Amino acid sequence: MRKKAFDITAWAMLLLGSFPFFSFGNNNFPQVTKFELVRGMVVVQAEMDGKLANFILDTGSPMMILNEKSEAASANQAAGLQGSMSGDWKTINMFSWAGVRKFDMQALTTDIGALEMVTNRPIAGLIGYEFLEDFELLMDFEHQLITLVPQGGNSKMEGWVLKSQIPFTMAGHLPVIEAQIGDKKLRLGLDTGANTNLLSSASAADLDAELVTPVSNAGVLGMGGDSFKMMAGDVVETSIGGLNFWNMRFVFSDISHLRNLVDHQVDGLLGFPFFKSGKFSVNYASQVISIWE
Repeated sequence: MRKKAFDITAWAMLLLGSFPFFSFGNNNFPQVTKFELVRGMVVVQAEMDGKLANFILDTGSPMMILNEKSEAASANQAAGLQGSMSGDWKTINMFSWAGVRKFDMQALTTDIGALEMVTNRPIAGLIGYEFLEDFELLMDFEHQLITLVPQGGNSKMEGWVLKSQIPFTMAGHLPVIEAQIGDKKLRLGLDTGANTNLLSSASAADLDAELVTPVSNAGVLGMGGDSFKMMAGDVVETSIGGLNFWNMRFVFSDISHLRNLVDHQVDGLLGFPFFKSGKFSVNYASQVISIWE
């Protein structure tokens, strides 16, 4: 059987043709939901087909990915940051999280057991863009709280003071914003599932040496559980939306195999080192990310 090749950003880059429908779980919507930060990843509890389980919130994934091993070779194959992974399609009858229920969702099943080793807990899968696209996502990393607000709803949070609003474009499912390091302008995707920032080797090579403090042989864990050594650096100053972010660490990697990034001229990803600085909201309808304090 001929394999179908898919291109992934952080775990999988794939757009689905099916359209699940959703409902609100109760009359107190929107809900403020607690999350855990584990090794720079956002871990939440959600209900899938009547069972509670741990999931990682990952705006770098286009859809639901379920952690399941398959003995047989699959016709569906996807290429990630550290190689390829394959899986099969599965229908989730009902998925409930943050006061929202979605029905008849398609998910890619694959072995992401390495995340269980990293987080030291069972991980049932990843929550991606397909679940989030109908909402504004508000994240408070200081207090580890998430709120989903329906498009057009009131996303004003008590005590939040707006610092900056940044328009973004979509690279497939991935929100992409503009940033600047020194005199170099960059396009960076927003990926809550990444525990580090990523910058292409080519873009990193163009930066002035005095702007980067090198970190040799940074360790990165692949989906198969293998450890990879990569070059990394602490960038002295990164300007985003008129704000300065100091000493953020980036991993430098060849991203030529990540076609969604390359085809949309995206230079890398912003992960936990960016989001940990405060409160953020991502509005997919208006294509604006807001930074709050």
